[in-house]
Amino acid sequence: MSDKSESSGVNTPLSASDLGSGFSTRGIFSEAMAPTQPPPAQTQQRTQRPQRPILQQQQQQKQQQQQQQQRTATIDISKQGAHINRFSISGVSRIRSGFLSDLLQPVFDSKTIKEVVDETREAAGKLRALGIAKAVVVEMDKSNEKEDALDVHFHCKDGSRYIIKTGVDVGDSEGMASVTGRINNIWGGGESFEANYSRGSKTQAAFQGTLSAPLDADPRKRLEATANQAILANRPYSSHDELRRALGMAYRQETLGGMHELSYSLSWRDICNLGAHASPSMRLEAGHSLKSSIGYTFSCDNRDSATVPSSGSYARVGSEFAGIGGDVQFGKAHFELQSNQSLGRGYVLSTSMHGGLLWGAKTSIADRFFLGGNTSVRGFEHRGIGPRDGEDSIGGDVFYAAGISLLTPLPYVKTDALKGHLWANAGQCALLDSRGLGKIAARPSGGINSEVLRFLTSPSASVGVGLVYRHSLVRVELSCCLPIVATTADRPKPGMNFGLGFQFL
Repeated sequence: MSDKSESSGVNTPLSASDLGSGFSTRGIFSEAMAPTQPPPAQTQQRTQRPQRPILQQQQQQKQQQQQQQQRTATIDISKQGAHINRFSISGVSRIRSGFLSDLLQPVFDSKTIKEVVDETREAAGKLRALGIAKAVVVEMDKSNEKEDALDVHFHCKDGSRYIIKTGVDVGDSEGMASVTGRINNIWGGGESFEANYSRGSKTQAAFQGTLSAPLDADPRKRLEATANQAILANRPYSSHDELRRALGMAYRQETLGGMHELSYSLSWRDICNLGAHASPSMRLEAGHSLKSSIGYTFSCDNRDSATVPSSGSYARVGSEFAGIGGDVQFGKAHFELQSNQSLGRGYVLSTSMHGGLLWGAKTSIADRFFLGGNTSVRGFEHRGIGPRDGEDSIGGDVFYAAGISLLTPLPYVKTDALKGHLWANAGQCALLDSRGLGKIAARPSGGINSEVLRFLTSPSASVGVGLVYRHSLVRVELSCCLPIVATTADRPKPGMNFGLGFQFL
């Protein structure tokens, strides 16, 4: 596609490091950047003059170079017309014509050189983001067939088709070992299928398969279909195991403001394997339920680190509505907020707040909220805050939690990965029925329900001091915890506690 014999072309490399793609142009700016030739008469007069001193000649050459640079700098490629005449691609083993048409439509719609350059970089970046190509070098030449037309060629390094990986995942006070297999670019349009199997300390076994496909050849818009099964071991806290099997569909779109997700899920749950000392409440929860629900989630994350941030904020809000079929009906909403502020000299102040509400005629333990643990309200056992029946945590319909922490530099420690940690946490969790906030009627004077007032003004709380280590994958905490407020139903856990996970209060 390149015109190798054109001697007047100017090779101008343009950086595309943000996409990992090379970019070059040939012969596009040669006419606009060509130096202005002096009139023949002036040239003839100049040759007839006697030779000037060397210093004066050097000054004249310098002035000519400055004038040439000024002429070059004034070229405005955003106004110089151009369009794509021909496109070709090499190096990829599988790419669908319909997908390529959607990918290149903005490129062919470009009207100026700047638009062409920007859109070809964008297209190259999408090929990499979808795993179709590991690297893309874009070559752009002036077309020999049409005036103001360009020929574009993508030199690609083929992407990996199959990926198998093993790993260790942590979160919510649980460690899990997993193996994942992935097939990329199944039908030549950036589709992928991923299968994951994992086992952990609380999840006895879990399997999930996900088929994902981009829409409009855009990796920021994806449609996903999932199938999963998990066995959750809740006997240490709630005298039961839970078997879940689910099918789902989700649409995800990433925008400048954040990530949007709209989903549908059909989930069969079985509360089973009750312990010998299971409470009456747990025995009433035992059995099968079928949930059919739609949900929406929005998240925005501009933190400089997901585990131990020093600046930025994070927000996540979601809602779920069940009752479109199935035998459970409820509405559910939840939110997470976090703000991080650098105070200078290695000090970082972080604040966070979580909350949620579940409402319906009769809620299930499979859908309720739980509070307490090393990644939740520190200084309490896992699921150690909220409603209980005997030794069983039965969860709540409404909860809130807040935390504030100060990360400090440590003396004689040169790395920023290890910091001191001062923190305070508080939170509360309750049911909305007669076992919780609904058991006392409103005051005759019309004042707020006394249980609601206590729920809002008397949270369980703890303070502590410790160390935080920022690993490349997870956050590691070692804290000395002191619960300072607890109810008779709570399970405080004072002393040294160890936490490992991604998200902490």
